[in-house]
Amino acid sequence: MKRILICASRMSHIINFHLPYISYFKSKGYAVDAAAEGAEAHPLIDCCYDMQFVKNPISARNLKTTGRLKRLISENKYTMVYSNSTLAGAALRMAVKQTPKELRPYCIHISHGYMFDGSGSPRSVIYRAAEKLTANVTDSLVVMNKTDIELARRYKLGKSIYFTNGMGLCRERFPEISSEERQSFRRGLALPDSTVIFLCVGEFSKRKNQTLLINALERLRLKYKNAALVFAGDGGSLNECRELAARLELNGHIRFLGHTSDVNTLYRSCDVLLSGALMEGLPFNVMEALHCGIPVIASKIKGHTDLISDGVNGLLFDVNAKDPVSELAGVINSYMKNAGLQKTLKANAFLDKKYYIESVEPKLLSILDKDFDETQILPRRYPTYEEANT
Repeated sequence: MKRILICASRMSHIINFHLPYISYFKSKGYAVDAAAEGAEAHPLIDCCYDMQFVKNPISARNLKTTGRLKRLISENKYTMVYSNSTLAGAALRMAVKQTPKELRPYCIHISHGYMFDGSGSPRSVIYRAAEKLTANVTDSLVVMNKTDIELARRYKLGKSIYFTNGMGLCRERFPEISSEERQSFRRGLALPDSTVIFLCVGEFSKRKNQTLLINALERLRLKYKNAALVFAGDGGSLNECRELAARLELNGHIRFLGHTSDVNTLYRSCDVLLSGALMEGLPFNVMEALHCGIPVIASKIKGHTDLISDGVNGLLFDVNAKDPVSELAGVINSYMKNAGLQKTLKANAFLDKKYYIESVEPKLLSILDKDFDETQILPRRYPTYEEANT
């Protein structure tokens, strides 16, 4: 039996974005295993292996994980392995590199955003070196924004390099909700009906830069008392953000919801998505927000600029400016004081069809499966958001 290993930093990534592809391979008789932090049994996955990844490419713990992955490759004799994200991608491909050539599986890496650019900064040098070190075992490389395809080609980071518009958004996971459901959710936040709710969805981290959003709100608090900021997610910098909000006396204007499985209601009940991220690939939160009909105010970085047209379906600001807080506060102020701009952005808040699963799936499957035939994609129901998170 042919066997595949899918590797990602978090099991939630595999469940949220890879079930359609796992379903396809299962329908062809493949066994599919998963290796990720937090891995646990799933009806579509044959074996799940809990792996730890640390946000440090040279961590001893990541080296230990690489050793475990190498043993899995040797024991299970995979036909193909494919990885997602920077850390999991480096660990899995290093495991392949350490495997004798005659025993190596076909190796695919899906990059969800390179952690480097073309500069000579220490960070870029380290992350770029890791990608170049594993390039000769990367049989197929998939990238998903304009900047990364240029980097991949410039540094020859894979034997074959492909571009896709993300992993594909499943419409079924984001159904319409009633006005009563929207009003009920907003009332549950204990905010007045007239409140303009800004939303931030994602892991709390330095890279996601949530402290910038809090500081920008503080600048505008007296001018716009009807503005509130809602955070959904958890992570390493959550406590820092809670403490900052308390110190700035913003608790009346900020809600920390933690992890929530019903982000569909969340998106459809808020007014604007905010992101101050320092680096992205092709962010799902922006695609999800646009699909749900809310505009986006975001940092002018790769990934964001692929999805957002400034002044059309969102607004962009310079996160690398001398005073990024003032930059973001100025953009939010422009939005709040201009009803015409709000109407324009709302009218254009939709996701281009090229980002949906029905458009992306054939291209990605043709990369993942060398014997792919588009007629083999059978009509099937994709998981709802609730199903993907159980």
